Amino acid sequence: MKILIISGFLGAGKTTFIKELIHKTDIHPVIMENEYGDNNIDSKELQQENSQGESLQILEFMEGCVCCTMKDSFVNSVLSVYASLSPEYLVIEPTGVGKLGSILDNLKPILHGDISLLKPVTVLSPSNFEDNMRQWPELYKNQIEAAQIIAFSKCEHESLGVIKAVSDKIHAINPNAELLPGHYKNMDADWWKELMEAGASETKSNTVDTKNPSSSFSQVTFDGVGFHSPTELVMLLEDCLHGEFGNIARAKGTLWAGGELIRFDLADRMYEVGASPVEDCQCVFIGENLDKNRLKKRFAFSEKSHRDRVRLRKTV
Repeated sequence: MKILIISGFLGAGKTTFIKELIHKTDIHPVIMENEYGDNNIDSKELQQENSQGESLQILEFMEGCVCCTMKDSFVNSVLSVYASLSPEYLVIEPTGVGKLGSILDNLKPILHGDISLLKPVTVLSPSNFEDNMRQWPELYKNQIEAAQIIAFSKCEHESLGVIKAVSDKIHAINPNAELLPGHYKNMDADWWKELMEAGASETKSNTVDTKNPSSSFSQVTFDGVGFHSPTELVMLLEDCLHGEFGNIARAKGTLWAGGELIRFDLADRMYEVGASPVEDCQCVFIGENLDKNRLKKRFAFSEKSHRDRVRLRKTV
């Protein structure tokens, strides 16, 4: 069983990278999702992407962070996957607030002839490099130091100069990592094939660092909430960017807005809003010093109250 770890900070685009990996290589790995908190939004997105083809086996690990608080359960889960499913590939997507170096250390005792590690990847957005390095330097630097491949995301409109400047700073942190020259979607078929074949080189131990990287982060998940119009959702997202509910690093999900399900995605100081490909109504907000009660009060209704009002209108 070959293990590929796709690391990256909150909103870097790890799930999108995995979807591109499946598309470019036509492999069907077992995927282990370490969702932050009690949501499974990313796993639903992966299943939706693959709904027309062979079913993906996605395991959700939501008990804690696989790099620290639940490391023993994590390693046991990896061994269980090997023993019960024996896949050719296991793709692990850690939480965005997990330290890649610690995850690699946790896996070392179980790496042997039949279980091997591919080159760990960190997905990174060049446009948000400086902000993330300033706000979360220890965590962000660790994800870069421990990676053997740095895959750039969300840089379709970035100049070569910006990418080169960020590449130079990353190289100063990790001179041995392979840095892609641009967006990973531009890499050819041979690169993707090599990604799934090349074994990882020996990584430096990270066991000295025992601080829980996610200790300052919290999250809140809402099910079945919504607004009377998409405009109200946009106003909420604008307030999130301006710190009205704390320092929100990531928000995503699907909710009701104007009588239809709308998907939103907030990361890297930007957000997108559009039609939802899934029917489940769930959203999550992740960050520091979250004002959960104030955030909850901003929603116009819950799904239950929405159904009750619709039922009332139909009976009148």
